[in-house]
Amino acid sequence: MATEQSKILVIGGTGYIGKFIVEGSAKSGHQTFALVRESSLSDPVKGKIVQNFKDLGVTILYGDLSDKESLVKAIQHVDVVISTVGLSQLMNQINILSAIKESGNHIKRFLPSEFGNDVDRTMAIGPAKSEFAMKAEIRRVVEAEGVPYTYVINNCFDGYFLATLAQCETRLTSPPRDKVTIYGDGNAKAILNREEDIAEYTMRAIDDPRTLNKTVYINPSKNIVSQNEVVALWESKIGKSLEKTYVSEEELLKKIPESPHPLDLLLALNHAIFVKGDQTWFTIEPSFGVEASELYPDVKYTSVDEYLNQFVFQIALYSLVYQLSRNMATEKSKILVIGGTGYIGKFIVAESANSGHQTFALVREASLSDPVKSKVVQNFKDLGVTILQGDVNDHESLVKAIKQVDVVISSIGSMQILDQTKIISAIKEAGNVKRFLPSEFGTDVDRTSAVEPAKSAFAVKIQIRRAIEAEGVPYTYVVNNCFAGYYLPTLVQFEPGLTSPPRDKVTILGDGNAKAVINKEEDIAAYTIKTVDDPRTLNKILYINPPKNTLSMNEMVSLWETKISKSLEKTHIPEEQVLKLIQESPVPINVLLAINHSVFVKGDQTKFTIEPSFGLEASELYPDVKYTSIEEYLSHFA
Repeated sequence: MATEQSKILVIGGTGYIGKFIVEGSAKSGHQTFALVRESSLSDPVKGKIVQNFKDLGVTILYGDLSDKESLVKAIQHVDVVISTVGLSQLMNQINILSAIKESGNHIKRFLPSEFGNDVDRTMAIGPAKSEFAMKAEIRRVVEAEGVPYTYVINNCFDGYFLATLAQCETRLTSPPRDKVTIYGDGNAKAILNREEDIAEYTMRAIDDPRTLNKTVYINPSKNIVSQNEVVALWESKIGKSLEKTYVSEEELLKKIPESPHPLDLLLALNHAIFVKGDQTWFTIEPSFGVEASELYPDVKYTSVDEYLNQFVFQIALYSLVYQLSRNMATEKSKILVIGGTGYIGKFIVAESANSGHQTFALVREASLSDPVKSKVVQNFKDLGVTILQGDVNDHESLVKAIKQVDVVISSIGSMQILDQTKIISAIKEAGNVKRFLPSEFGTDVDRTSAVEPAKSAFAVKIQIRRAIEAEGVPYTYVVNNCFAGYYLPTLVQFEPGLTSPPRDKVTILGDGNAKAVINKEEDIAAYTIKTVDDPRTLNKILYINPPKNTLSMNEMVSLWETKISKSLEKTHIPEEQVLKLIQESPVPINVLLAINHSVFVKGDQTKFTIEPSFGLEASELYPDVKYTSIEEYLSHFA
């Protein structure tokens, strides 16, 4: 049958809905092509998507919307072109239309990037109105040029809206379990579809003469629901009533212009969908459209009810994992993490929970209303972590939290390092802690030749060490040296906007021969949790210095050059110039430069021998930890 099926080109296939469309095309037996920018291959996320396409038998064509020659060449391979480009590239679809015309008018069908509301039948306002206007403009050009088309209106993506019950102001990853915001009176009907189903209906439509020059609406009856109905359905599944906050239309209209981008766009979309009922206020007439589930009744789509079941299963699974963890915790220490919503803290909390420790996270009440931190906290809850509200400045909450555990790990940020004296005081009062790991997670501050302002930052950590020792609190200091996430994605470059290692030129501090140690955050967490119950590391320093992660800057650059098969132009900055730059740079650049001077010029992380009297090396103690080497980490960017 594949000989009768159209050959399909997807432009924008590495985007959100695009990857589902590409997979749906390939799995449906269509000869499938994906136009991909070469830069996508060096992106860790998109590179993985492209590899998945290849595994499915998709032909990868390299090109760009701004490169007409590559567009025409790609289009000449196929019968159908599907665009799934994002908001910022909507108007660039003019280039696709031009290329379709130039390729000889052999294209049987063009599907522009719609995949949302019907933009010709909307009452949207503000930023949503502007977005819809661009899509409407593309429609008019398609029609004026006489290009055969199908517009696919899938309405809402389940992954965007149903997974959070349309809570766009919170950053949830699963439906809320305590309170929910409802827009307007909650009675306007919306339509929510699973991404895989959208892809399947799209594939059905492209060779169907009934959908030629028509709008295909994906409006299956079981997926047409109001927000009130969705919330009630979720409540029935979890056996609990949620606290409901209704946001009136007037209040929402006021909030939209006051909100930063992209929240203003999300709120404007929610206004159109859940207040005005944009997706369901009109009747689909045969003159302009057809409904997908009526055309293709054999497609077994996922209903709203069925989609929500996966989250009920997750709750049960997390509960089971948590109970198992509690049972195992009889042999493992109970751990409290203070500063768990911070950079390294979230890795520590996750590893503690995943390792079977009964895990607690002390969280400030303000974090629960922070869009980013509240998402982290929700993830902790999903892992079975017990959230305790408190603050390092609230002695009572500290003592109460500490009394519930055996081990305290602090991962608070640089601005609160000295506040750890309050943790020490609370530990002394609680009287039950077997081990305290203060917020180190960097260079060994007792063995550094750092200059200002890094010297002062390290001195504060030294002060905490001495306070711990003077109070007789059992400890382990974790020295992980450099975070891979800070240094390796840019190969220690300060170039603004750089998100991957350079491919043309590189700056090297000093002569580039000083050895540094760089570790992946997940590995740091794994070694940290391994040490909490290890008597060998009691009152010692744990150095995370795996041999494959101990390299000089020159060695890292050489390794990267080998991976990309290209020599970089190297600029060495002598120590004298680095010291001058430190003095002339503003905060926090001066701090970063001073740390890099310590690490990559002075070699502070590797200039001494680890003696058994004060420390132990993690990869030797725990050879079963399969750490990620620098070479493996860089491979994601090659």
